[in-house]
Amino acid sequence: METLSVIHAKMLHVIYLLAALGIVFPLINTLRKQPLHTVSLWAVRVYTFVITIQFLIGILQLAARWGDYGDGLRYRLEHALIMFIAVGCVHMAPRFIKRGDAIGARNTTFLMVASLALVILGATLIQRAAQG
Repeated sequence: METLSVIHAKMLHVIYLLAALGIVFPLINTLRKQPLHTVSLWAVRVYTFVITIQFLIGILQLAARWGDYGDGLRYRLEHALIMFIAVGCVHMAPRFIKRGDAIGARNTTFLMVASLALVILGATLIQRAAQG
């Protein structure tokens, strides 16, 4: 179980990198008023896959250590809820990608930015809770 904790903690930087790529490529298409290109689609898909795996690892870790958290359980649940909403934002993106126009690219960019903002909020919350 300690391995999952380390993987979950260290994947944060990978999430940030993939989120940046998942924002930059659709943003370029949005500014050019074009539909999403193949590179943009892959950036969004890879980010979606990795953040979903990260969420599942976190939920597994939360369930396995439920009794060990004590007073810190509240912060863990808040973190999980924020991350659930972030994953939900990412999984709504294919709905707009299917539009195949500039509005779909704009909405996908918005969802990626919202997801990154929620990930930063959730990571900050759990780090502050761990410090005291």
